Amino acid sequence: MSFKKQFVSLFLTGFFLIGGTAAAQNQMMQEQGKQLQKSYSDEEVDLFADVVVKVVPVQQEAEQKMVKKIEEGGMKLDNFNKIARNMQQGQQPEGLEDADMEKFQSISQQLQAIQMETQKKMNEIISNAGISPALYQEMITAYSTNPDVKKKVDEKLAEQQQQ
Repeated sequence: MSFKKQFVSLFLTGFFLIGGTAAAQNQMMQEQGKQLQKSYSDEEVDLFADVVVKVVPVQQEAEQKMVKKIEEGGMKLDNFNKIARNMQQGQQPEGLEDADMEKFQSISQQLQAIQMETQKKMNEIISNAGISPALYQEMITAYSTNPDVKKKVDEKLAEQQQQ
């Protein structure tokens, strides 16, 4: 599997989990996946794949900005992620000093601003591509929960990569 394809897979399954608690959203996505359309037309898959290819660079840029903000804020990425995971699971990080928690909270606010800016850019790309944001979100969920949809999208992405 190529780097681009791996990144797209990670992007599709991971990016939209950022806003809230990952476990709750993942469970919700799985439940929604059972209720979603079982298949999509070739045109819908083509539009979706085209959008994903355009959105990935926007996400990569946002990821770089976020890492930079974390480092500029005086934290190591691993430490920041560890605290974030604990907080998402409703656990208070052990041995965390008040100063580190303040850094974490300050950085988190800056990351939220980056996420909002990124989401705005992504919504523009989605809308300009001729696919509704609702269908795009539905297809992201289906990609994560429905092996048939995942296969169809991956095949289209592989086709695009060969062109």
